Amino acid sequence: MISSYVWILPAVIAAGWVLSWWGTRRIRWGLLSAAAVVSALCVTNGFLTKGPPVTPQTVGCSPAFECMNWGPIYWIEAGLIGFACCVVLTLVTLVAEIIIL
Repeated sequence: MISSYVWILPAVIAAGWVLSWWGTRRIRWGLLSAAAVVSALCVTNGFLTKGPPVTPQTVGCSPAFECMNWGPIYWIEAGLIGFACCVVLTLVTLVAEIIIL
């Protein structure tokens, strides 16, 4: 189950990467490094965040699966997808810079 909010971080990373091609190499690599750090922080935040306690006695919570707090899972998903985006863009940047030079 992936929320649409999860795609915000990869979209910002990709947009920044595209815009960074009008700048220097330092900007491009700095952006990818910062994006990887932010992605790692999102995953860490997801693991450290504890949501409100939810029990089967909570109103509107019949099966145990519905009783999960999805907040931390969204942080982890956003971080992992963002990190995967950074890895792909790093490979594309390496190949593109080899071809350009």
